[in-house]
Amino acid sequence: MTGLAYSDEGEGAPVLLAASLGTTRAMWEPQRSRLRENRRVISFDHRGHGESPSLPGPYALADLVADTMGLLDSLGIESADVVGVSLGGIVGLALAACHPERVRSLVTVNSPVFADEPGFWHGRAAAVRRDGMTVASHGLLGRWYSPATAAAPSMLIAATVSEVDRLDQEGYAGCCAAIAGTDLRDRLADIRCPVLAVHGLADAVVPAHHAELIATAVPGARRVPLPSAGHLLTQEVPDALHELLTAHWNSQEVTS
Repeated sequence: MTGLAYSDEGEGAPVLLAASLGTTRAMWEPQRSRLRENRRVISFDHRGHGESPSLPGPYALADLVADTMGLLDSLGIESADVVGVSLGGIVGLALAACHPERVRSLVTVNSPVFADEPGFWHGRAAAVRRDGMTVASHGLLGRWYSPATAAAPSMLIAATVSEVDRLDQEGYAGCCAAIAGTDLRDRLADIRCPVLAVHGLADAVVPAHHAELIATAVPGARRVPLPSAGHLLTQEVPDALHELLTAHWNSQEVTS
């Protein structure tokens, strides 16, 4: 496919930020504003999201990984520290397993390793194609965020949720199919870069056993649960996440 839409900010060692299903690179603003002070920060829209082209679906995880590889190649980035939320974390895990030379380190945030209920995702794709994006956006505030945050959302959070209705139906549905077909359990042991699995204990989307599986199956990986944080904890607890990112990257410099 043609290139993904992206933002490229700051200078220094590259960081690649991969967003969740239903969001765009705008979701990363709390991290971008901090990281671009001393890092080169690349954030992008998955195919069919934001300003990236939408192709007829369904998509496979391999398609999304190839998109990401194409972006890194176009920017001349040999390897990057990758941070991915949910679908973005799936892409990060697959990238680290299949193309280890491209991932210096990985942080997954509320990212599944396999589809607990593939039928749900196939049904969601069919419903969106039939009835539009309101199927996906209905009740999303309470699914993406903890109850306390959902009760008094910030402007960024409100904008993130409202943006879902404007997404391309086919692009969203195609990515649902990619999630439905995901099963990386047999590839986790192949990952050799430092991995940190962050999980919000108030996440209503991805069960905690996925972060536990990453920490168990990936050699040397660690898991950090964050109390009272929901699915898009990048926006709920940006300070806590930034501290985790910094510590994860600093530990590599100490051991390298």
